[in-house]
Amino acid sequence: MKLHSPSQPEPGALPIQIRVNGRYLLPGGTEHVCETRSLSLAAIEVLAPRSGMLGDPVTLYLDDVGPVTGAIQTIAADGFTLAVEVGPERRARFAARLEWLASQANGKTDQRSDPRIVPNIRSVEVRHADGRVVPGTIIDLSMSGVAVAATDVPSVGELVTVGKRRATVVRHLQNGFAVTFRLPFRPETFGRHVTL
Repeated sequence: MKLHSPSQPEPGALPIQIRVNGRYLLPGGTEHVCETRSLSLAAIEVLAPRSGMLGDPVTLYLDDVGPVTGAIQTIAADGFTLAVEVGPERRARFAARLEWLASQANGKTDQRSDPRIVPNIRSVEVRHADGRVVPGTIIDLSMSGVAVAATDVPSVGELVTVGKRRATVVRHLQNGFAVTFRLPFRPETFGRHVTL
């Protein structure tokens, strides 16, 4: 039995090694937060806390990309690979998004290790998805997200507004929660002077 897979990528379909935050829906309706390891028109490597079974249909909702559907192709200890199923119309838009992501990633330092700072102004208001506004205190801040100390903690995956920045809750902390911004700060505008 020969174990080899023909991996001749079509033009413009080379995988982009990039972290994109999102969430995914497994069969049965369970939803989890995830992050991509690489994306291409054919497959997406997903870092995820839980996987379905081989062949299970999955819908991914990725920041800056939108919904992507497919089936689980391989399963790993830290996630799974999704074989992308996309129609001709959506395929062109998806390819354009991938090109944009690749250009955004060019010249950037490792996105996983954005430097964290404690800004001068630490108090911040958090607006929940249902419109409630609660006070919080910034624990630390990076170009791509912020950790907030708060007593009223939103759900993981919830879309919130921290100060004026829209964000997705990615995890709970002992005394609060952490979010990823929908639009990261630009390096030239980022510093301790930043007010959320």
